Amino acid sequence: MKRYYKYFAYAVALLYFFLGVFIFISPYFSYLTKTIKISFAVFLFLYGGYRLARIWSKSREERDE
Repeated sequence: MKRYYKYFAYAVALLYFFLGVFIFISPYFSYLTKTIKISFAVFLFLYGGYRLARIWSKSREERDE
């Protein structure tokens, strides 16, 4: 079960990265100003990185035990 959770957690973290790219380059959000699009995309990149760091540190702790 933990193995599937780890894969799901990686997929969700990568989803945040791809969502940031989508918001940044997509014409669907043309009604937003460029500043807001960049701010939201950077937030999603940082949050995806935070999730990846948490997954990585948790897996290192489990491996060291």
